[in-house]
Amino acid sequence: MTKLCICQMCTCGHHRCPHRPWGILGKGEQPCAVTEYKNEYRAHEASRTQPFKPDNEYKGSNLPLNDETTHKTDYIRHQVERISLHQPEQYKQPEGEMDTMTSYKREYVQKQGEKAMPIRHDGSRKEPANFEGNPTYKSDYRPWELNRTQPIRHDGGYVASSDPFNGDTTYYQDFKRYNQTPVKPIRPDNAALQSNDPFNDRTGYREDYVKHDLPAKYSRPKDEYQANKIPLDSMTTMRRDFTAKGAEKARSFKPENGGYRSEAPFDDDTTHKNDFKKWEVKPNFAKKDNEWKPPLGEMDLSTNYNSEFTPKPAQKAMAIRPASRRKIDGKFEGDTTYGQDFRKWPGDRRTPLKNPNEYQAPNVPFDGTSTYKGHYLPVAGGPSQSFKPDGLAYRSDQPFDGNTLYRTEFTQKEIEPCPATLLETPRANFVFQAEDDKGHKFYAPAHTKSIVA
Repeated sequence: MTKLCICQMCTCGHHRCPHRPWGILGKGEQPCAVTEYKNEYRAHEASRTQPFKPDNEYKGSNLPLNDETTHKTDYIRHQVERISLHQPEQYKQPEGEMDTMTSYKREYVQKQGEKAMPIRHDGSRKEPANFEGNPTYKSDYRPWELNRTQPIRHDGGYVASSDPFNGDTTYYQDFKRYNQTPVKPIRPDNAALQSNDPFNDRTGYREDYVKHDLPAKYSRPKDEYQANKIPLDSMTTMRRDFTAKGAEKARSFKPENGGYRSEAPFDDDTTHKNDFKKWEVKPNFAKKDNEWKPPLGEMDLSTNYNSEFTPKPAQKAMAIRPASRRKIDGKFEGDTTYGQDFRKWPGDRRTPLKNPNEYQAPNVPFDGTSTYKGHYLPVAGGPSQSFKPDGLAYRSDQPFDGNTLYRTEFTQKEIEPCPATLLETPRANFVFQAEDDKGHKFYAPAHTKSIVA
């Protein structure tokens, strides 16, 4: 029988060989150090790339310092003349005295006048009749003898007044109308004051102002332009000092874009071609599912719904209709205050409302019963019946059947563990045989004592 390593033995995919070779001293407990890169990579001779940055060394010169500048060589000192300044004319005081008389001093002179009298208006015209100074307060509100206040009792008796009713008010009695002319307003007339004299438009400016002739303004003569007789020297320091020099073009430090080429034949050997070996690998053991076997006996098709919810004798559901109110055996009185009291009156002209001289008390005694108390009599009635269903649930006398398909049909199966998990334990079915230099551990079945490598 062929030996198997842990990678080939694992069925769950969580176990692998340690891959720790014995050739590396002191690294037995570290991860695997054997890789394809370390096996196949070969070091090649190559020189380090030199930088293109120039050196920072100082480069001096043995020539003496030349202190001649363009300013010293090109600048020529010219003779400068003083700029002539313009001298303004001197002030000359005019001859004669200044006339300080103005139109204000000549026209607005002091005048004598009478003091303005205040405008007083005459008072309103007095009437020859005597003024009645007796107001309603003094005539009506007289000191009365105070008696004890009698309690207000509704005895139904009314005592009429013996004095006749006087319909005149204090306004008609005191404020009498008199024929008089309206008071003239003390408002001034808006008409403008006009004069018959001609308008005098002579002002102090027109009479006193004399127009004098102004002297001609001094104008400075313009200097004539004189062209320079010396020819223009167009030679500049740029043309004289910066002359063309013969020099080579600066060499570029940029590397060439051509790739590295070699005349050696192409080596197409890869680590996969050199190291890969075809191993004999058996297909993974696939666990077969248990074949389904129909259960013995017949299937009980009765369900909880069919067994519990069986037709039961019951009455027909009654309509949820509120009970009708009890009728009152009596005749409806449809008379209202509007139908009894309202009468159609003839459409004659209204007579003025005048207060009667005497109050006539009604002969009929007062009836305190209203239409609401007379017609709306209290009727005895019980509370309304509630149509809400009761909270009692339907109950059955049969015992509860708690058996389900899961409880009756499900059977617990034993799951076999991964063979790599049981290695180095008493339950292991494989025995360790050997370990190669790559770190693969090979095991053989326990009943086989030796396996030919």
